[in-house]
Amino acid sequence: MSSRTVRARKTFNRLSLQAVIQSIRLISWVLPYWLAVRLGAALGLCAYFLLPRDRNRAISHLGMVYQDQGAAWIRRTARRNFIHLGRSLLELMVMTPRRLERSVRFEGLDNLEHALQQGKGALFYTGHIGNWELLGAAVGRSFPLSAVAVPIVPENVNDLLLELRARFGIKTILRGRPGASRELIRIFRENRILGMLIDQDTDVESAFVDFMGRPAWTPTAAASIALKFGAAVLFGYIRRDQDGHHVVTIEGPLVLTRTGNEEQDIVTNTAQFTRKIEEAVRRYPEQWVWMHRRWRRQP
Repeated sequence: MSSRTVRARKTFNRLSLQAVIQSIRLISWVLPYWLAVRLGAALGLCAYFLLPRDRNRAISHLGMVYQDQGAAWIRRTARRNFIHLGRSLLELMVMTPRRLERSVRFEGLDNLEHALQQGKGALFYTGHIGNWELLGAAVGRSFPLSAVAVPIVPENVNDLLLELRARFGIKTILRGRPGASRELIRIFRENRILGMLIDQDTDVESAFVDFMGRPAWTPTAAASIALKFGAAVLFGYIRRDQDGHHVVTIEGPLVLTRTGNEEQDIVTNTAQFTRKIEEAVRRYPEQWVWMHRRWRRQP
């Protein structure tokens, strides 16, 4: 495939994504909540059939992890996964603070409250489980929360995501932007919460740790920041129950490994953090992002 063809395809994909997001945004302004959620599920099902590359990748990853399950279970879980993600997108678009309060309940909220009582702030990490944006919204309604994120392309999608987070009081710190490092320091000095997603293979400082039985290139910033600032570390995730409500589970504070070997401690604690994410994914396999190229790099 020529470089010109590749560039043309990337441009087409970017413009298509912009058009889809804008259409969904317009639709979400006029739809009632219950109908938006059903429409999201239908869109997710359509995506399962219309996006063969993502569908096949999800099926391949599920088959790699769940080798003892049959092909029917794997395909059914992949299909449910797409439906869940479509539902999550529309759900987020039409969510309001009042509806959020009715839709989400907490397990272990006292863990976060006790951590903040120490006065050193808290590092709250999670993965792309359930409707993870609603997790941030639910926490951000009651606590001062900032989230670290990589800027998304195209820009209008990035702006939409920032707008949705700001609606629920979440401040987003974009990696590489001026002032990002200073803002991280202020978070812990002001006894706030720093939220981080650490379960994807991205072009940030990372290390190989085990995830689902295979080495996975995993961001190490959470472990590095936790060791440096001494803030309490909590793991949390959100899941969708069968009745359509959401449950936020918060665990911790976690005990960090500190041997004096900074480089090794960062990797060891990153592995510990990742094990928590794996446990949650294995409990609710249809609610993770199996189409992501999580194991694309290998040592």
